[in-house]
Amino acid sequence: MDMLAFPVRFDSTGFKKHRDGSDEYYTQLLSICMLTEPMTHPFTPRFGVNDPAFRGIDKGLFVLNAARYVPEVKITSVLTTEDSDSNAKVTFAFDVLV
Repeated sequence: MDMLAFPVRFDSTGFKKHRDGSDEYYTQLLSICMLTEPMTHPFTPRFGVNDPAFRGIDKGLFVLNAARYVPEVKITSVLTTEDSDSNAKVTFAFDVLV
């Protein structure tokens, strides 16, 4: 099923959507996992990654959640970098298995 692009924006057909199975689709799913704290969703309390603000990103937990909740992708890298203002940036790469 296609999903609404986040943040919400518009295109010529109305709401911008990511096509099911596209790289943008999986990037958004994995980004949502990265931005969600565990215990946020009562039906999936293990979903998410702890806030990396003071201790860095838990790459293992991110890869584990990707395998658990988005099994059609395989994470190939997770990199953490800082810019000149000490702002952390997390980037990841993946392969679609289906």
